Amino acid sequence: MIFQIPGTLLCAAAKWTMPYFELLFIGRIIWSWANGINSVNATVWIVECAAPQIRGRMASMQEVFMSIGSLVTQAFGVPFSTDELWYLNFVPNCFFSLVTLVMFFVVYESPQFIMEKEGNVEKARRALASYHGCAVDDASVDAEMRICEESVSKKKKSLAQKNDASVQTEFSGKEIMFMPWKANDPTSRVVRHAAWLGVMVKIAYVFTGARCVRAYSTFILHTMSHWSFNHSLYGSFAVGLLRLPVTLVPVFLVDRLGRRPLIIGSTAVSFLSLLTMMIGIEMGADWKIATFIGLSVLLLINACGIGSVSRFYSAELVPRHLLLSSVATLTMFEAITKIIVEFTFYPVANLIGAQSLLLFLIPTAIFMVLMWALCPETSRRTVNEVLNEIAQRKKLKVAFPM
Repeated sequence: MIFQIPGTLLCAAAKWTMPYFELLFIGRIIWSWANGINSVNATVWIVECAAPQIRGRMASMQEVFMSIGSLVTQAFGVPFSTDELWYLNFVPNCFFSLVTLVMFFVVYESPQFIMEKEGNVEKARRALASYHGCAVDDASVDAEMRICEESVSKKKKSLAQKNDASVQTEFSGKEIMFMPWKANDPTSRVVRHAAWLGVMVKIAYVFTGARCVRAYSTFILHTMSHWSFNHSLYGSFAVGLLRLPVTLVPVFLVDRLGRRPLIIGSTAVSFLSLLTMMIGIEMGADWKIATFIGLSVLLLINACGIGSVSRFYSAELVPRHLLLSSVATLTMFEAITKIIVEFTFYPVANLIGAQSLLLFLIPTAIFMVLMWALCPETSRRTVNEVLNEIAQRKKLKVAFPM
């Protein structure tokens, strides 16, 4: 959070350094780096702190608050979209960063972090009880403490083995994910399969095109489907406004309906929405309503489906001691994929128009089949239950303790 403020202020300061715009890029790099750190920490924090029965709902709230932030940004962007006032778009972010920074001073550190860095069991129990809203001696706290202690024990064991020249029996997260020739025991194979499933779901979300279409919504409506500029601008804002209540849907359904139905169902609807957009753009201005409907449905269905669930699904697939490394890896792959997709779409769309949506349409169809075939349900299940299911599917003789 501390780096968010100077990063955004540097972007705003580019207003007074014209024609030298380098500050805009420097500031963008700084606050993007801060966002990357926050996105990893937020997912890990929720998995480590939230009670199992509400973990899905808590994780889904990320999408709610992101929609609020996006809406606020668009609300300021409409009046500030001028040559004189554009720099003011960066100012509100400083206020929200300061408020968030103050809020962190009054909450407990993650109990997992307390156990690893301080070794203070009682403090970790108090932190868990505070987050779960229960007594310190509650059974749910005992269960989570056992998970924390097991994770700390495995990390210490792994560290000891790295300092020992003897045969290694435990592998690090990087070795499990990227060195299958080394970490090829049944346990590592199951964990690696689970971790890469999480990465696949996140990349699948990027290729639904929802994030890219949201970023270029005004361009798609105005340039590609021939809405007037004002209609495109306010239409984009209206969709952003509608996203806010829609993001509350998974908060209530994700633990009842399950992760799989939301992921696969929203991906199928995304495919149909992209197809509708492509046909609408190809048919010209007479079909611009179809383009707007397709764009709106794409953004709304992702807000309550794969866009929300993918933020925490991978964290429910890997053991606690590998959580940070796997989520960091996922975020890295997501960022790389997002950059490639967003930088590719705009020039391609200017060149070939509607066919540029095939960049999303074809991968979405492929990922939909893969997720239907491979992704396990994680709702109301422990990580070890999910890993045992994966082991059975892969016909590996390994069992994770329940």
